[in-house]
Amino acid sequence: MTTPLPPAPDARRTLMLLRISAASLLLALLLLFTPSPRELAALPLGAALLALLPLLRSLARTEQAKASAASAADERERQLLDAIEALPAGFELWDAEDRLLLCNQRIREDYPQVTEYLVPGLRFKDVLRQSLAAGLVTEARGREADWLAERLAERGQRLRPRLQQFGDRWLHLYEQRTASGQLVCIRLDVTELVETQHALARAQAAAQAERQLLERAVDAMPAGIEIYDEQDRLLLANRRVVSWMPHLDYAQMLGKTFAFMLEQTRAAGALPVEAHGMEEAWMAERLARRGRSEQAHLQQLSSGLWLRVSETRTPEGFLVAVRQDISDLVLKERELQASQAQLQAIIMTAGVAIVTIDAAGHMLSCNPAVERLFGHRAGEMLGQNVSLLMDEPDRGAHDHYLRRREGSDGERELPLLGRTREFNALHKSGRSLTVQVSVSEIRGPQGKQYVGVITDLTERKQFEIELQHANEQLLRLSTTDALTELANRRLLMQKLEEEWRRGLRLGTPLSLLLVDVDHFKLYNDHYGHQAGDSCLVRVAEALRASVGRPTDVVARYGGEEFVLLLAQTDATGAMAVAERCRASIRQAAIEHAVSPQGPLLTLSLGVISAVPLRGGTASQWLAQADLALYQAKAQGRDRAVAAGLFNPI
Repeated sequence: MTTPLPPAPDARRTLMLLRISAASLLLALLLLFTPSPRELAALPLGAALLALLPLLRSLARTEQAKASAASAADERERQLLDAIEALPAGFELWDAEDRLLLCNQRIREDYPQVTEYLVPGLRFKDVLRQSLAAGLVTEARGREADWLAERLAERGQRLRPRLQQFGDRWLHLYEQRTASGQLVCIRLDVTELVETQHALARAQAAAQAERQLLERAVDAMPAGIEIYDEQDRLLLANRRVVSWMPHLDYAQMLGKTFAFMLEQTRAAGALPVEAHGMEEAWMAERLARRGRSEQAHLQQLSSGLWLRVSETRTPEGFLVAVRQDISDLVLKERELQASQAQLQAIIMTAGVAIVTIDAAGHMLSCNPAVERLFGHRAGEMLGQNVSLLMDEPDRGAHDHYLRRREGSDGERELPLLGRTREFNALHKSGRSLTVQVSVSEIRGPQGKQYVGVITDLTERKQFEIELQHANEQLLRLSTTDALTELANRRLLMQKLEEEWRRGLRLGTPLSLLLVDVDHFKLYNDHYGHQAGDSCLVRVAEALRASVGRPTDVVARYGGEEFVLLLAQTDATGAMAVAERCRASIRQAAIEHAVSPQGPLLTLSLGVISAVPLRGGTASQWLAQADLALYQAKAQGRDRAVAAGLFNPI
């Protein structure tokens, strides 16, 4: 509620009222106790009171009028305060010393944090200090002292309202001093308006950014773009159009009509080549069809540039003109037309055979190379089915291809189109040929046709067969040990890597046996190297006989060392194979007269079995098998020792 103005008592008026009241009371008493007015007049006091009676009545009426006026003034003051309370804004009244006289309830609601300080008599700067201390003035944060000084300096001096952020709200402050020096302040909450303005500003900024982005995108397009409004006035042209039309100052053309720009182009002598000699008629026809045709038209500019021009109207009536530079395409088309005769000559003199057939497979044309390759004259081939040139089984398959291509269930892709394929062909003499055929489809006025380019591969094919045999022999020599005909070390490492990756992928165990012939150096020294080689061959045969699966690999690792690679084999299976190897050697009964182990040749084996683990390598795994072999030798040889669990290094 409104803080009321403090009352201003009038002492003289009160004293006068008291005197009149006393005189009136005394006169009333005399009249009450005096029998008649004559008797009252006879009394000195009575005569005096009677003389004062008219004056008292006049004074009474005057005071009554004043009381009525004061009551009316009080009523007006009450109405004024009610009106202030009803204001949709905060209202404050400060005296000439900037002390609060009154404020309405809206102020207290808007500033609940400083309500306790809004009491009559409190100075404005003290209220400001409390607001700053509470951190309520957003714009003053970090510079409170300077802000307070600035605010007090401009107090009541601004002609326009002050916009201030108070907490999360925005306020308009209207401050005006009266003639008596008092200050009236109205605080209007404009938060919604400010937020709307901010939203509008953001929307305008976003719209401007989008427009700039659109203009940059249009500017970056490889085609020329022009946009005209519904009155055919230029709104926008990108850089490519500007570069193509140097005779027009596009900055000056903005807002000008297309007809005006056309006149400027004629004046500059820059109309398209097609308009030369008939400028008026061409311009009239150009304006008549403007924006009315959905088909693009070609223009050759006076600069020699060829443009493809398309014009489209939007639902709003705007016109978008797109100009594409097709000079390269026109040039290529002319070059293509100019080279057709040369192409025909090339076909007729080409070293490869070229034949054209229709959709039914009948030969329509052929070059001399076809005659040389197949031995038929052109007259014997034209009109015949191309299968005449094929040998079985391709002869029967050819018609099947064409029937599938032209079948009743719809057109399908011909398997030969866009591909190169080898065919078994047949010479007129009956000699078999190997040819390579590439087929392309041509669609023309005569319907679908196919062009086949045929290359003789007969000699090359024979060479490839011989080369393949040689490569197979070379591969066998490069992966086989020449002495034992086992896999050599190179093939072993390749297989080991493959099986290692397979075990890693599938989580299956892999086993490896590293085999060493005991005291083989003594054997070589005693029996000679030729006997040593024979011994190694017999050991290889014994080891090969100890494995039974095609996937098992027996390899000569080097010197007298051998490796057995057993895929998908656990430790139990690996030890069983190791014992079979030792048993096979005992059964072979190879004499070793100088062996410390006894009269017969023996083997030591290092065995490792594990599921390959990530982080390890096949070479690390092989190294642990070598450690197991070392343990077998250290324990007295002629035995198989299994390595511990595989731990990647």
